[in-house]
Formats: sequence, structure tokens, C-alpha cells
Amino acid sequence: MTTKKKATRKKAPANKADAKATPAQDNPHLSPRFWKIMLILCGTTVLLELFVHRHPHFVIEKGEPATLPDMSDSVLATMSNWFGFYGVYGLLACVGSVLLAKGLSVFLKTGKDYYDGTP
Repeated sequence: MTTKKKATRKKAPANKADAKATPAQDNPHLSPRFWKIMLILCGTTVLLELFVHRHPHFVIEKGEPATLPDMSDSVLATMSNWFGFYGVYGLLACVGSVLLAKGLSVFLKTGKDYYDGTP
């Protein structure tokens, strides 16, 4: 006759030196070192914008009055020349995507009893 083992909780180590390093997927806390590295990388990319020559990709960015006489001096044509424009644009696009997803979750959320009738 076999006996079942009793489920027990593992004891936490007495100090942090005894604790084993857990993989990042098991530990939702990000270390301050990670945030420092991310801040340095983001700052470096913004500062590199001072030294990189950006070529216009669209006709509106070129500001050619022969092709677009009304739009050559518009805000849209000059905004992409601002320092840090693409960084701010990317940040706003990311924040907007998260807010849109949060707003959609209100409408797409399932009820509390959604799985109650399933076999």
C-alpha cells in the first residue's frame, strides 16, 4: 500500500545570498540594472540623431512646392525635422496602442460564468 505525500510549501531562504537565481520568466521584477541599460540605450539613440543625416522619404518631407504647393510649408512637412520627433512619435504610438487595447478589453471581456456550462 502506497502513501501519498503531503503537499508542503518550500521554505524561503533566510537571506538573499542563499537564494538561487531564478530565470527572468519566473521573476516578474526587473532589476534596476535593466532600467539603467534601457535608459542609456534610449539616450544614445536620441543623441545619435545629431550625427545622422536623415533623407526625406515622402514628397511632403521634401517640401517641393512644384508638386505640393499648399503642403510644402505645413506643420506636417516640418515636424519630422524636429530633434527627437521619431522617438516621441514612437512613444506616443506605443502608449496609444496600450490605451486602445485597454479600451477594447472592456468590450471584449468574457463573463464570470463563461466556462461554467462546459463539460
